[in-house]
Amino acid sequence: MEYYKYIFVILVYRNTNDLEDCLASITEKVSSCKSVIVNAYYDDDSLHEVERIANLYHCDFISIENKGYSYGNNRGMEFALKHYLFDYVIISNPDIVIENFDDTFIGPDFEYDIIAPQIIAASGKAQNPAMFKRLPLSEYLIYCGYKLNSRLLLMCGLTISKIIREFISHVKKIRKQRVYDIYCAHGSFLLLSKRIVEKLKPVYDDRVFLFGEEGILAYKAKKTHFKTCYSDFISIKHKEDGSMKLSDLSINGEMRKSNIFYYENYIKPQ
Repeated sequence: MEYYKYIFVILVYRNTNDLEDCLASITEKVSSCKSVIVNAYYDDDSLHEVERIANLYHCDFISIENKGYSYGNNRGMEFALKHYLFDYVIISNPDIVIENFDDTFIGPDFEYDIIAPQIIAASGKAQNPAMFKRLPLSEYLIYCGYKLNSRLLLMCGLTISKIIREFISHVKKIRKQRVYDIYCAHGSFLLLSKRIVEKLKPVYDDRVFLFGEEGILAYKAKKTHFKTCYSDFISIKHKEDGSMKLSDLSINGEMRKSNIFYYENYIKPQ
């Protein structure tokens, strides 16, 4: 089998406009890599266009039924394991552009299996770390808020999480730390070591269509003693929600379902 240091898994749902920019930035910024384009099927026209772009950039291409983020990325990782030798899988949205990819911090004794890079959204907001640490009280309040349709409980849970995130982020900036432990990585672009992909497979839970997958991965990684870090040596621009704008999903509805599912299937059984 061919060896690449990085295998990109890029799940695409209709979003062909952003895909070319994404692949161009990968070609420019990352060496020793191969991209696997996973087409979440919408119609034949979009399938052929995604395949054309994949071929243009010498990517592998597979097309699957549209069953969401978790299902599509799991199929991409299965393809990577079957066809390539590699050190890391990089899960990437098509609506990202790599601005810097300095991987010199990843040495032979590197202790982390999930790497969360600096991700800057279109609004200018830093999206990583998604969570510095797990907050059981916040999780519970968010769950109760969605389950009971209580905006007050939901906002209390989100506010606790935001305050703690902002406080720790401020401390890290003062200390000028560039690589450090975190609990949860944002899902639009993250690096997964081969050993965590093999150990956790399927990495994501196919039953979750969209949202919640970040928390599930963080929970599974922590429970199996895999460490996650943030590093600003890798910097990503996230155009944000290119595929979501093309979907007919209720974002709030999917967020509610995924949060309830996560709590009832992962936290309650503890």
